[in-house]
Amino acid sequence: MGILKRIFHPFSSKRDSTELNTTGSLVFGERSGYSQTQCMRLSAVYRCVEVISNSVAQLPFHIYAIDNDGYRRLGTKHSAYRLINTEPSTRMSRYAFWDSMVSSMLLRGNAFAYIVRDKNAVVTSIEFLSPSLVTIIDDENGHIQAYAHPKYGWIEPCNMIHIANCTYDGEHGLSTLDFAMQTAKLSMDSEKHAEGFFRGGANLSGIVSINRALTPKQKKDFLESWYSTFDPVTGRPNGVAIMEADMDFKPTTVDPAAAQLLETRRYQTEEICRFFGVSPVKAYDLTKASYSSIEATQLAFLTDTIQPLLSKIELEVGRKLFTSSERDKYIVHFDTSSLIRTDKEALSNYYTKMYQLGVLTANDIRKQLDMQPIEGGDVAFVQSNLVPITSPLSPAQAQQQPKGASNSNNQQQNDPSSQGGEQ
Repeated sequence: MGILKRIFHPFSSKRDSTELNTTGSLVFGERSGYSQTQCMRLSAVYRCVEVISNSVAQLPFHIYAIDNDGYRRLGTKHSAYRLINTEPSTRMSRYAFWDSMVSSMLLRGNAFAYIVRDKNAVVTSIEFLSPSLVTIIDDENGHIQAYAHPKYGWIEPCNMIHIANCTYDGEHGLSTLDFAMQTAKLSMDSEKHAEGFFRGGANLSGIVSINRALTPKQKKDFLESWYSTFDPVTGRPNGVAIMEADMDFKPTTVDPAAAQLLETRRYQTEEICRFFGVSPVKAYDLTKASYSSIEATQLAFLTDTIQPLLSKIELEVGRKLFTSSERDKYIVHFDTSSLIRTDKEALSNYYTKMYQLGVLTANDIRKQLDMQPIEGGDVAFVQSNLVPITSPLSPAQAQQQPKGASNSNNQQQNDPSSQGGEQ
């Protein structure tokens, strides 16, 4: 395995002093400030993570077998087909598996899944591993040499599905929160300020100036009277204070309106959405939304946010799941057509075009809509308004004509005697 130089503990808060054939250690993914759980309490962070992970988790994930002509068919005979498409392990379904994987990748920078094989190298299960329990072990050049887990021990890279988030070296991922921490901290500080403001009955704190000396008892009685009037716990957060002629109240805190509290909170939502690549509309910020913008937002989300992530997952799973002899015969692929299931108009347009081009038959469409097949529904049709220049027949009819038949037909059409008339 070579000489190991560094151990990376993603999300560890302190350096590991364990000696494991190493000459040094380095904490990978170490962050400061608010914790991941605290960041998830921000509605914008929670929604961005949920909308991305749920969008990936809902997609059917299939193994496809590739024939000699490059056409794909469902690889149902592969031993891992059921694992990929339905149940990666006995602990979770496909949906829960990919929801956990994508959430871990976004929040912790790395997502791990251990490919369990039997003695014949047949895949028996794919186990999701909590990133906090996985140790990344690098060689002297900083490349991943192996992984370590308390339950499964040493894991070779070929048996570990490792989905990295944003990465500088192509191997180690960094959490989105590592980059968005300053924005997240400002958002949480704004939330705390708003909480304190409303908990205090939306009243300003300040200094009461009195132009005469007070005894300690008078000060205590005055403060008790003031707090009982304005304390929200008493049920009178907006009480009325009675001040004598020689008293003056001077507020010492910034007015929330002057601090633009609401504007700051709204702006921080947009900033968090930028880090995750999610439109504020997807995070339910509809202040600038319209019907046309929502449609464009959905298309941009699919092409700019989801599709690159799907490609990353497909390539990583394909190169780790299949043996070297299988990689030219099988691929894994997400079925993105399910993303338009709820949009009936888009779904109808899609199937109409595929049917008219002869790509899908009526029974192909019925199968995808979970409907029973119909008699004669396996025949593919194409529109006949487009024909070759040299033939009045449809493309399908032209292909069925024997050689020379089209020429004889044209000669008959051009020969007046064949039509029983004279010029």
